[in-house]
Amino acid sequence: MVRSIIKTIAGMAIVAALLFVVSCSDDDKNDFSQYLKKGKDERPSWKIPDDMYKNFEFTMSVQVIPQDELLPYFSDDDLMCATIGGEVRAISNLQRTGGEPYFPLLIAGDSGSAHVSISYYCSRLKRIYSIEDWMPFTPGMSPMQDGKPYVLNFFPIEK
Repeated sequence: MVRSIIKTIAGMAIVAALLFVVSCSDDDKNDFSQYLKKGKDERPSWKIPDDMYKNFEFTMSVQVIPQDELLPYFSDDDLMCATIGGEVRAISNLQRTGGEPYFPLLIAGDSGSAHVSISYYCSRLKRIYSIEDWMPFTPGMSPMQDGKPYVLNFFPIEK
């Protein structure tokens, strides 16, 4: 009898554990709907001075793309901006090569340990997403991921 009660309790514990695991599934972790709600951000007026590339000795070239969750909202009116120390150092519209979207950024800067921050304006969602101190400015560097544009995660996605 005691053995049967122990088996029943153990079975109930296993069921409870399974229910807990299911309730904490990836659906909860990936509830990024708050990041995809339409906002009220106006199209930014990011500008770079005409002589900016003459004022800085080095450039860093990078092709970037926002994470997959933003792909359905891409538009030709979207903008990407790179800043260093709050100063705009590169701006790009959405480009396509072979149907693949990306934002090419030619970031101007000086040698040193400054970090590049990235902002993305999604015109369909009327939202600006930002990553502060994304990567150190490295003269002549052209970072990519497996030969493809660098994927920027503007909001957390657990997989």
